[in-house]
Amino acid sequence: MNYDHLATHLPIHKAALSDDWESVSQIFEKDPELMTKPMSYLGETPLMMAVGTNNSHHFVKRLVDRILAVGDTDRLFVTSSRGDNPLHRAAMTGNTIDAEVLVEQNPGMTRVPNSDGYTPLNLAAWHRNKGTLRYLLRVMAGLVPEEEGSSPYTGVAGGNLITLVIEAGFLDIALEIIGKHPDIAIEEDMNSKTALEVLGSKPGLFPSGSTYGFWSRLIYSS
Repeated sequence: MNYDHLATHLPIHKAALSDDWESVSQIFEKDPELMTKPMSYLGETPLMMAVGTNNSHHFVKRLVDRILAVGDTDRLFVTSSRGDNPLHRAAMTGNTIDAEVLVEQNPGMTRVPNSDGYTPLNLAAWHRNKGTLRYLLRVMAGLVPEEEGSSPYTGVAGGNLITLVIEAGFLDIALEIIGKHPDIAIEEDMNSKTALEVLGSKPGLFPSGSTYGFWSRLIYSS
């Protein structure tokens, strides 16, 4: 078995995890394909590994700039063997800094689900990364309206989003979303649950144990 690839893959892997762009800059200059090549056992690219640390921000910015410079823009969002792209990873780790770098290149990727059907919005809510969730919601608000049937606020996609936001305990964000998209409150998620059902089963979300205040505001917003 040939292990020659380890001579380049291991240093790149280490550099991505330790925010050490300088140690691999020349490697990428000699072989640009390595910048977007899967290198871990999960099929992660150097960009995805670096984003996942939520600490290698210098490495991410320099790598994205270099990928753009060689014209490989379409390779920025290569997916892992689990179906995640770098923006999904940023949402999971609460990495808003690198999410902004990625979204600047392709805002539409905020709508793209992974192989499990979760968008970056869903993942930010699921992992309780409130700052990243708010950022992604702002990006979504600025996008051109989707084609009918593809909105993240309707159908199962909408049900997943609002129930995950409520499960995370972000009731302020839930109210904001419902205020703008009232029908999302009755959309069913992938488990056939609606926002109203999830709320009714979680009195612990409210310090007083009563949901009346929230229900009142929900009714008015809807």
